[in-house]
Amino acid sequence: MKTKIFVTSDSGIDYISHPYSISSISTLIKFFDVEEYYDYIDMTAEKFFNRLRYDSKSVPTINTIGIEYIRNDINIALESYDNVLMVINNDLDYSDIVQGLKKDYGDKIDFYLTSATGYILASMALECDKALKEEKSLDTAKYIMDDIYANSATFLMSPENDISSFTIMTEEKRVSEHPKATILYFDSLVTHQVKEKEKDKDIVVILVSRYLAAIENKTVVPFIMYSNKDSYYLKLLESKLLLIHRRLRTIKKIPISPYLGLKYGKNIIAIGYVKAS
Repeated sequence: MKTKIFVTSDSGIDYISHPYSISSISTLIKFFDVEEYYDYIDMTAEKFFNRLRYDSKSVPTINTIGIEYIRNDINIALESYDNVLMVINNDLDYSDIVQGLKKDYGDKIDFYLTSATGYILASMALECDKALKEEKSLDTAKYIMDDIYANSATFLMSPENDISSFTIMTEEKRVSEHPKATILYFDSLVTHQVKEKEKDKDIVVILVSRYLAAIENKTVVPFIMYSNKDSYYLKLLESKLLLIHRRLRTIKKIPISPYLGLKYGKNIIAIGYVKAS
């Protein structure tokens, strides 16, 4: 049985190599309720974040697309596939759409709702697709996604003021000039801010030390997500990681989705790990 997988675009699946059996469910980006863009199709993550940085008056919203567009994609998929699996970030409001699609397609469609997002969600969809192609059951494929989610994490740094390029100033001086940042850690259970006593420390050092402690003695696939590929903090993060750990030289780097950027800030940088298959 051939299964087509659709995964919400906050996963960033469009920015990484993936088989034709996986497609993204786009979100609708609006500016001032007048301009409308489909995530990735009309507006890439890079264009979105540049718009936020250089147009201070921009006030975007990100919403789910209409059910009619999803129906169209499903109808096309069912011409070549036996059924469809929708892998959805449950933080996005798909409840009405899910109910409508259940009514429309019956046993031709199934749903997997999760709080995973970003590269972790993309990895879950990829491993699910792999399992189904190996003729494992849908329940087994869902269990694999559960296991990945439970054993993966993302560490997020949101500089209040980012710098887009290096100058002749030293790293130490540059960081001390822009010390304000919020460090968040989110996985399947918790989101919390950096402790008060750590606020004056080098924000990148804190991020790296927490990350390395989390992956110690684990077999994982490390990744970085970024909103600005020229970010000073991104370059600093990469340089510190390379000094500390050899295997991080081949770390995956993908853009952060507009949805996550709108939620956590236009300058966010994330480093994380996914349980290795």
